[in-house]
Amino acid sequence: MGAYTDKDIQSESPSNESNLVSVKNNLKTQLKTPEQTNTFGKIIEEINIHPPKNPKFVVQITMDISTKDLVEHAIELWRMEQRLNKVITSLEDDSQQTFFTRSIQKLKRYLEKNNIEIVEHTNQKFNYGRNLDVLLVEKSPDITETIIKETKEPTILWKNHVVHKGKVIIIERTNKGDRHE
Repeated sequence: MGAYTDKDIQSESPSNESNLVSVKNNLKTQLKTPEQTNTFGKIIEEINIHPPKNPKFVVQITMDISTKDLVEHAIELWRMEQRLNKVITSLEDDSQQTFFTRSIQKLKRYLEKNNIEIVEHTNQKFNYGRNLDVLLVEKSPDITETIIKETKEPTILWKNHVVHKGKVIIIERTNKGDRHE
């Protein structure tokens, strides 16, 4: 059961009170975590004290609750794409490669329509001011500047704000006289 649209709200009943009850019941069926249930309870309490003149307010909250789910899907989509990139060249049929590539792109477009952006960091320059979790620091005398060797989890942006910090492995330059760790 999906979230209500403006058309659904207008067509169900001419009464805002009846619409509000319908929207509340729909929201209850979509709650998945105790945190969402607690937030929903607070929202309903506020609505009961100060009922909105227009139940579209409640629909907007439904979209905000599902943003967390979209973020989790974005991370998993990124992981799936990374795995697929490793094996796609082994597919003999070019049409199979195209099929998988287009499917990933379609899923990414869906996330973009919902203001979710996946940011990959591998092979980028690194500085300690970046909003990333560094999981491991490797040392190498062969590089000239600190770079991100591998992205373990991408950064996820929602409306251009970081909602999930990326997790990375970096490589720093060591001096030739330093011991290699």
